[in-house]
Amino acid sequence: MTPQTIRFPHRGTVHEVHDLPPTRTVLQHLRGDLRACGTKEGCAEGDCGACTVVVGELEGEGRLALKAVNACIQFLPTLDGRALYTVEDLRQPDGALHPVQQAMVDCHGSQCGFCTPGFVMSLWALYENQPAGAGLPGRDEIDQALSGNLCRCTGYRPIIEAALRMFDETCHPRVALDRASVEAQLRALQRPGTFEYRGPDVRGVEHGESAFYAPRTLEAFAALRASHPEARVLAGSTDVGLWVTKQFRDLGELIYTGNVAELRTIARDARTLTIGAAVPLEEAYAALAIDYPELAELWARFASLPVRNAGTLGGNVANGSPIGDSMPALLALDAALVLRRAARVRTLPLAAFYTDYQKNALQAGEFIESIRVPRPSPTLRFR
Repeated sequence: MTPQTIRFPHRGTVHEVHDLPPTRTVLQHLRGDLRACGTKEGCAEGDCGACTVVVGELEGEGRLALKAVNACIQFLPTLDGRALYTVEDLRQPDGALHPVQQAMVDCHGSQCGFCTPGFVMSLWALYENQPAGAGLPGRDEIDQALSGNLCRCTGYRPIIEAALRMFDETCHPRVALDRASVEAQLRALQRPGTFEYRGPDVRGVEHGESAFYAPRTLEAFAALRASHPEARVLAGSTDVGLWVTKQFRDLGELIYTGNVAELRTIARDARTLTIGAAVPLEEAYAALAIDYPELAELWARFASLPVRNAGTLGGNVANGSPIGDSMPALLALDAALVLRRAARVRTLPLAAFYTDYQKNALQAGEFIESIRVPRPSPTLRFR
């Protein structure tokens, strides 16, 4: 494979990146390389929301999906073939504020202002994802949209008021993203095969290059994993990202799950719910809550929406983090894991997966393909 350039739409053009470490974060690129300093750094671990941006990608039948994520822990190569939106993008051609921004001004939703760009981008994602004519979002929906943003000044009330006011077209005519244009732009950037990016090792040029692989098919992913058993599997980087921003670790080669369609599918039959390992937590919990409504409360409390938009169920299971709240519920549901190495597939009960603290039964070159959860029977009560 020939190393390629990272390409993603940003600020009206296709932005191309090369010669940067694969673990350079989106936030570092924005502030350090592009000098686009509207996006702030607060915690560098995905907790405070000051760095919130919105990423657009093609899902389903090629439709644009917009999701708020934390730029401080997202690695730059994961943007390839996706669109990046920051607070600078909201400026209107005539210089006017976007309705989201104007509502924040009208409702006095900003005091010191450091957290404001992150709140604005979370609200913009809510604004864009609310269908025209659908009415105002409910308070729970607003709370979830802002669950990843912290403010030490306002007490949140004026920000909640801004979330409602931004939909009032008597105050602000609706301004909608040209989704068809973005979808066409993203379709033109999709790669037919594996995306390979190489950049300088984060420790310095004397250590050579680091590689980032993003295969598009399960077969290609399995082959790469088998031939690179020492490489690290990367999903949403909501945990792994902190290894870089907090522990300054060198991660070596990375194999990304986010472009593999087979790993991002959810399937049901009469007996089993099967969730692909790369399905984002937000979608995975939505699927689980259909069969087990009691999980809705855990879903709402587990991390924040930007973290659930990026983090995956398979990553949550594989990392075995002591704060990975999916495992107790999955263990109670007698979940099992489908594990793959090249063409060999085996099924292992989740209860047998962990062998010690943050250690598991994965063999060299093996990875989690999916999580299987038994569907409820008439005699089952889950609380």
